[in-house]
Amino acid sequence: MSLVQRLVLVSGWTGAGKSTMANAVATDLSCSVGSFDWLMSAMRPIPEVWEVVELPVERQRAVGWSLLGRTAEHELRHGRDVVLDLVAREEPRRQWAALADRYGARFSVIECVCSDPVVHRDRVDGRSRDIPGWYELSWPQVERGRIGYQPLRDPKLVIDAIDPFVHNLALVRDHLGLDAAS
Repeated sequence: MSLVQRLVLVSGWTGAGKSTMANAVATDLSCSVGSFDWLMSAMRPIPEVWEVVELPVERQRAVGWSLLGRTAEHELRHGRDVVLDLVAREEPRRQWAALADRYGARFSVIECVCSDPVVHRDRVDGRSRDIPGWYELSWPQVERGRIGYQPLRDPKLVIDAIDPFVHNLALVRDHLGLDAAS
């Protein structure tokens, strides 16, 4: 746990390395990751819940964002850092910034992109996250999300998945004020 509590939002495009980076940051901070996909996957085996939550996608997002907000508040309330892993929008980003402020925590945003569509597609086509009860998106679904993605407002650090992971992790650690040995 760091001296100043942290709420770190790792967002960006599907398949651009969000979860990998979120897990690395959580390891550095010795804290938990609140993952949208993992939380939502817990509802899929309960058909009477999932059929209400799944569609429209805006409702699914709202439910997931609410769950992540509660997870973050629980961790902050108990003096622990927390990392959130999801494709975020501006409204929940604003809410989580306010939550961090309420608890005197430092709020940081890391946005993951992949500037090369060929590399991005290779990453998506070859991935298997093995989240129980969850699914992988196809490249056409990811490509639609990529085209329609609305970048989060500054301040933030944008990292590009075409760069080596160790390079991006060094940028993130510098942005968060962590030394490489953390």
